[in-house]
Amino acid sequence: MHIWLPGSYSEAEDDATPMLSAVLINAGIFGMLMLMLSINTATIGNIDVAYIIGWLGVITAITGNLLAVFQEDAKKLIAYSSIGAMGFIIFAFATMSHLGWMTAITYSINHFLYKALLFIAIAGVIYRVKTRNMYQMGGLIKKMPISFIAVLLGIITLAGMPPLSGFAGKWLLYNAIIMKEWYIQGVFILFSGIIAFLYLFRLIYSVFLGQLKDNHRKVREAPVWYIIPQVVLMLAIMFFSAFPHIILQPIGDYLANYFPLNVLDWDGTYARTSLGYWSGNTVMYIVMAMFAILFLWLLLFNAKARKIGQFDIGYASERPERPETTHMAHNLYAGYNKALGWLT
Repeated sequence: MHIWLPGSYSEAEDDATPMLSAVLINAGIFGMLMLMLSINTATIGNIDVAYIIGWLGVITAITGNLLAVFQEDAKKLIAYSSIGAMGFIIFAFATMSHLGWMTAITYSINHFLYKALLFIAIAGVIYRVKTRNMYQMGGLIKKMPISFIAVLLGIITLAGMPPLSGFAGKWLLYNAIIMKEWYIQGVFILFSGIIAFLYLFRLIYSVFLGQLKDNHRKVREAPVWYIIPQVVLMLAIMFFSAFPHIILQPIGDYLANYFPLNVLDWDGTYARTSLGYWSGNTVMYIVMAMFAILFLWLLLFNAKARKIGQFDIGYASERPERPETTHMAHNLYAGYNKALGWLT
């Protein structure tokens, strides 16, 4: 059903793609929400329709994430990741529970924020380097530091890593899976999330890390009209990550009209279920403290570290002459493609 998406996202104008991915795709989520409300306990024979939709969500998540891994086009990679994200949302709706729907809406909010951020940041990179192929980029971290931070925050949110709001979505999702007792589907959803780390690493490694290409030595940060929306979206992600209860608690109260059995309670900033608890701002403070300690440690013990040049390295026992010989971004996951490509 999603074959139109990668092509349309990647070929659309760079300033239109964030609207397509972050805003218009949520119209489909709204349509799914209305559908799930209307089918309620509909069955096909003895099989619950929601159960079938749950498996479709699982297959969508795996397929989208797996296809994203093998893309060379940065915009097409992010487009395929949207398919994977929609799989998670469809699966969460299919649980037909208060916690599952809270999860789906949390994922929808996150997707709106991080996908707009990623597409705008990558659009700024493409504007400067004049290519969408990631293997033709590399080493842009010092040339485009704000874009790098934007992509870093975006992929941390997408991956569901603490302290950002994607972690809230993952926490809610696994609570919903356990309470629904959809353990087999949960294993596949977990597998899909692991696959996502492959293309997330590819996105940041191929574009910003590694060696800078010779023809990009005069590249500058993206224009200010790309930077302003990135900063706004980054601040929105940080706010939603630290204070999710401000948005999610009223949504949960509204969903109680449809799912009276509410297993999620809010105690200030703490969300609690029978399986445990989580607090967005507490997790944020802990992770910030960890990073501050690590930064001070490096500052103290690495003060005498020597800064080295781009080619002051040994590579296969030889000194490299060109950046292309040290940045193995092209066909990065050839081995994975050989092993898992048949699944696509």
